[in-house]
Amino acid sequence: MLKKLLQVFSAQDAETTGDVDPIPLAAAVLLLEVAYSDGEFHPSEQALLGTLLQQHFDVAADAVDELLEVAEATRKNSHDLHQFTREINKNFTQPQKERIIEAVWQLVYADGRLDHYEEALMRQLGTLIGLSHRQLIDAKLKVSRG
Repeated sequence: MLKKLLQVFSAQDAETTGDVDPIPLAAAVLLLEVAYSDGEFHPSEQALLGTLLQQHFDVAADAVDELLEVAEATRKNSHDLHQFTREINKNFTQPQKERIIEAVWQLVYADGRLDHYEEALMRQLGTLIGLSHRQLIDAKLKVSRG
């Protein structure tokens, strides 16, 4: 079953995604993009990815690795974030967008520091998915304060 978000990918890409739920897939792609944004994929970030997907997006523990494989392939095949975030805006509710951003902020802080590339990407993601500056900062503060 191909759902809303998977329509942005080519037919070949869509065949490889199978029954992947678009919310966890969108989250996983954004999480990976942020994890790589500072030029290093830290072990703390890698360890947190699965946990975030399980806690925030109800991904079963035995499905995390497969989801991350699909998300990595999707991320590598994406031309830019605009194409991806445009579909998020069309098909996701405001609470779903906020959930994604909160999880992404958790990943940003996984290595104990906020890199300027990560911060710039977060501002860009917030704008691209239609979150106000206030919503982005509220999510950041929620995560950074624990």
